[in-house]
Amino acid sequence: MSFAKTIPFIIITLLFVQCGNDSNTKNLLSASENWRGEVIEFPLEFATSLQYSGIEHVRFAPGWGKEGASDYFSYAFLWDLSENPQLSAKKLESEMETYFDGLMRLVSKMDSEQKNKIPKSKAFFEKVNGSVYVGKILTYDAFTTKKEVNLNITVKYSMCELQDKHLVLFNISPQSLEHQIWKKLKKVTVTMNCK
Repeated sequence: MSFAKTIPFIIITLLFVQCGNDSNTKNLLSASENWRGEVIEFPLEFATSLQYSGIEHVRFAPGWGKEGASDYFSYAFLWDLSENPQLSAKKLESEMETYFDGLMRLVSKMDSEQKNKIPKSKAFFEKVNGSVYVGKILTYDAFTTKKEVNLNITVKYSMCELQDKHLVLFNISPQSLEHQIWKKLKKVTVTMNCK
């Protein structure tokens, strides 16, 4: 490889690495090697109204972006927060609508008039116990299908006393909660030392 070809290759590689990982922080979600990861600092570019300080850690199932795959749009993300998010079903509904509306508009390649026609997300949550919620979100897949998608979501809150952090773990998939992908999502674990 000549010097003239090496420099652009290095620049492109560096840009790719930076885009895939907005922070130099280690991903706190442990998953199988073939689960792609990202780390994004708050405030989230696509949802700046979520007023948290902390980091989002993400792990994508191998078939996340493949329409028709059994693990299509299946992923986990962790909010590692400095403050207590004071979760409730109503707050989760509002925040997930904000999150997905912002995310889909950011990645959509449409012009602003077309983006305004993207259906607004609608979330529904219920509390299972003091720290676990289950819900659904009806949203739009601007990444792959350019169609509406119905996602099932489980949310688990925990306090990491040792690190003085509030952890909110989201598992997401359009598959029913009985589907095999949920066993895989449950194997995505938080590696923060909290004991």
